[in-house]
Amino acid sequence: MDTYLTRDEIVSLTGKEQPAAQCRALAWMGFVFVVRPDGTPRVLRAHHDRLMGLDEGAANHRKEPEPDWSVLDG
Repeated sequence: MDTYLTRDEIVSLTGKEQPAAQCRALAWMGFVFVVRPDGTPRVLRAHHDRLMGLDEGAANHRKEPEPDWSVLDG
C-alpha cells in the first residue's frame, strides 16, 4: 500500500477535482497535508487512517481516561 493517498483517493475524500479546492477541503476537515510544487496536496495514509478511525493498532493502545481523584484530597 502506498505511503500517501492517491490522487483518486483525494478526489474521493474531498469531492473536489481542482488541487486548490482539495487543499481547502482537507484543511476544513482537519487533515494535515503538504502541497507539492505542482500544487497538489499529499496526505499520509497513516494520518488519514487515524483521522477516519481506521487505525486499529492505535485503538488497541488507547487507555480509558481515569478521573483525577486528587481533587478529593482537599
